[in-house]
Amino acid sequence: MGGTTVSTMKQLDNLSGLKEGAARARRENRPVLVSRTAGIPSLDPLSFFASGARWGARNFWSDPDRELTLVGVGAAWRAEAVPMEDRYRAVEREWEELLANAVREPADPPRGAGPLLLGGFSFDPLRTETPLWEGFSEASFILPRFMLSVRKERCLLTVNARVEPGDDPEEMAEALAEEEEELIRTAATLSVAPSPSSYDAFEVEPERWKESVSEAARHIREENLEKVVLARELRLRSEEPFAAAVILKRLQQRQPGSFLFAMERSDACFLGASPERLVKKDDDRLYSTCLAGTAARGATPEEDRKRGEELLADPKNREEHAVVVHMIAEAFREGCGEVRVPDTPTLYRVRDVQHLFTPVEGRSKPDTTLLAMVRRLHPTPAMGGYPQQAALDRIRETEGMDRGWYAAPLGWLDFRGDGEFICGIRSGLLRGRTASLFAGCGIVGDSDPDSEYEETRMKFRPMLSALGGEGR
Repeated sequence: MGGTTVSTMKQLDNLSGLKEGAARARRENRPVLVSRTAGIPSLDPLSFFASGARWGARNFWSDPDRELTLVGVGAAWRAEAVPMEDRYRAVEREWEELLANAVREPADPPRGAGPLLLGGFSFDPLRTETPLWEGFSEASFILPRFMLSVRKERCLLTVNARVEPGDDPEEMAEALAEEEEELIRTAATLSVAPSPSSYDAFEVEPERWKESVSEAARHIREENLEKVVLARELRLRSEEPFAAAVILKRLQQRQPGSFLFAMERSDACFLGASPERLVKKDDDRLYSTCLAGTAARGATPEEDRKRGEELLADPKNREEHAVVVHMIAEAFREGCGEVRVPDTPTLYRVRDVQHLFTPVEGRSKPDTTLLAMVRRLHPTPAMGGYPQQAALDRIRETEGMDRGWYAAPLGWLDFRGDGEFICGIRSGLLRGRTASLFAGCGIVGDSDPDSEYEETRMKFRPMLSALGGEGR
C-alpha cells in the first residue's frame, strides 16, 4: 500500500508539468521539454549510477572537491553532431532550440540541477576512426531521463521528458513515477564495494611508439614546431566484465583532488580521474587550469618536496608549461574583457604525480558562450602541442592510434549556459572484459624516448590501480 501511495504522489508531481508540456506541443506542433526538479532523501551517487544500469546511457561527473556530483541515467534527448559540421555550434543550436519552449518546475532550479547536458567531443574529428571507439561520435550529449545532483550533501532529482504533440501526459506521468520509484528504491539498498579483480595487461607496440617520439623530436628540431603530445595505449583483458561503478569507487577513494567522470555510450564506458580543467563558466566568470610539466611523487615527505622543487626549477618542464599558459591566456583574452594570470606556477599534487600549475581566470564578454571557449581552447598545448594545427597534423601522421575521446573535452552544460569541461586524461575505455588505457607526453626537441616512455608508465598508474591492480 505504501509503495502505491508513493508512486501516486510522484505521478501527481509529474502530471502538472506534463499536461502543460502536452498542451504546448499540440499548440506549437513540435516536441516540448518538461523538466521537474525536487529534493529527495540522501542517496549515494555511485549507488544511483550502478542502479541505472538497465536504463543505460549513464553519465557521472564529480568535481575535485566533491562539492558537486552529477549522475545521469537514461536519455530523454540526445544531441549528436553531424559530420563536417561545426560540432560546438551544432550542439549549442540544438540545445537552444529544445530549451526555447521548455517547461521547468521550478522555473529557476538550483545550480547543478534542472535541464542539463552531459557528454563530450572527440579529440580530433579528422582522425582515422577505428572500431575501438564505436558509439562515441564527434560530439555526443545526453539530457538524462533521471539526474541526481548532489551539492554539499543536498540531493536533488531532475526528471526530464520530451513530450510529442500526440503524447498522453497521464500515461507518461505514470511511467515516469514507476521508473523513478524503482530507481530510487534500488539505489537506496545497493552498495558499491570494490571486490578483488585481476587482469592481463598488453602494451600496444611500445617500441614503435618510442620510434614515433624520436621522429617527432627530430621534426621539432628541424621545423617550426615547438611541441607535440604523443599518446599510447595499454590494453587489458579480464576474466570478468569490468564494472564501471566499482572502478569509479576506487578512483573516488584513491584520486582525491581529481575530477571523476564516466560517459556510457552503447555497450562501452569511458571513465577516469582527470586533474585538468579545460574551462568552467559560472555566470560571467570563466576559469581554466594550466597543467604541464610532470614529476613522480616522492616516497617520503622530504623526497616529495625535493622532486617538487626540481620540477619547479627544470628548464624543459618550465618551458613546456609556459607554452600552455601563453596559449590559454591568449584564448581567454579573445573571449574575456579582463584576464588574470599568475606570473609563476605552483605545484598541483595528486596521488601518483605532481604537475606545474597555473590558474587562469576571466570575465566573459556578453557573446562568449561556454562551448565557444571550449572550441578556442581545445586542444591546449598540454593535450596536443604547439602551434595547434601543426601539432595536430603531426599527431595524425605519427601517433598511429585512434584517440577517440581521450584527451578531449568532456563535461556538462546547463540551461543557463553555465557548466564545466575537463580534458579526458588519466582515463580508460571499458567494453565488457576488455579495457584500453591511454597516456601521453609532451615531446620537445631534446625529448628522450625512454624517459617519455617511463612518464607514460607513471601516468597509467591511477587507472591500473582503479581496475584492480597495483599500478604495475
